[in-house]
Amino acid sequence: MTSLKTSQAAHWEAYWDAARGRPAAVSGDAPGDLFDEIWRAFLMNALSARKTPSLLDLACGAGVILDRALEVAGASTVVNDARFVGLDYAGSAATAVARKTPPKNAAIHGVAASAAELPFANGAFDIVISQFGIEYAGVHAFAEAARTLAPGGAMQFIMHYKGGGIYRECTENARVLRAVLQHGLFEVAMEAVRGPDHEGAAGKLKTIFAALKPYLEGDRVAAKEMLARLLGDVSQLVSRRQAYAPAEALGWCEAMRGEVVLYEGRMRAMTQSALDIAGVSEARDRLASCGANIVTPEVLTPKGKTIAAAWLLKTEPPT
Repeated sequence: MTSLKTSQAAHWEAYWDAARGRPAAVSGDAPGDLFDEIWRAFLMNALSARKTPSLLDLACGAGVILDRALEVAGASTVVNDARFVGLDYAGSAATAVARKTPPKNAAIHGVAASAAELPFANGAFDIVISQFGIEYAGVHAFAEAARTLAPGGAMQFIMHYKGGGIYRECTENARVLRAVLQHGLFEVAMEAVRGPDHEGAAGKLKTIFAALKPYLEGDRVAAKEMLARLLGDVSQLVSRRQAYAPAEALGWCEAMRGEVVLYEGRMRAMTQSALDIAGVSEARDRLASCGANIVTPEVLTPKGKTIAAAWLLKTEPPT
């Protein structure tokens, strides 16, 4: 995958437009503070290295790491006129970032663009970062990131680890959500609401419920909780259909189907973008080919966990 596909972009555009930065509805979206200590340490060192630092956050999403950068800059006595830029393929995410309130010694901007084709000059930034983002844009994005880094600058990327904990959760979420769509839960619910063969549609729903209930078993993930709620809500909607205006009931079914489509698309995109050892090695080579001095990729395992979650790829600290 050399760039974000239009369909994937639509999934994220709708998500950030609706979410406005609130916690993800499907936990495989990976909480932004998962590696908070790593980011705080990096940002304190990188921002203090220059009096007027410029920072680019690639595929920034809601700007969780930018929030950390703003906090670090605001608490610093040496940083002045800092410039922070959050870039995301989704225009709604870039707009949300631009609304953030920076400290007096910093300014923040949002840019809607692909990380694979950055609209910035060579060496435009002292710091280039990304958390669970740059890998979505394909391996060429790493060369683009290095191109925009100023000599002596710092880079740090935390990326999805193929086969790791987040990857497994995303895979399971996608499996459950895909089953909901493949079994036609919402379409049959709409048949039951519309009639005229309500009893026939209700019978189909019982079969669909029986087929979906096994997906509630096993490790608990957010999509299973969502499925449990949907089964209860659809059951109530159909059994009490006369209590709802048909247009309202049909609208709810269509809206929920749209939500499931978006969630499944995001989960699938996450698993597709995750890097194995060959992928992260190629990313490192792309960075190094542009002159960046890159540390050997490191595997990150969150506190209290035994399964790896992410790759850490960064520049060598200055000597």
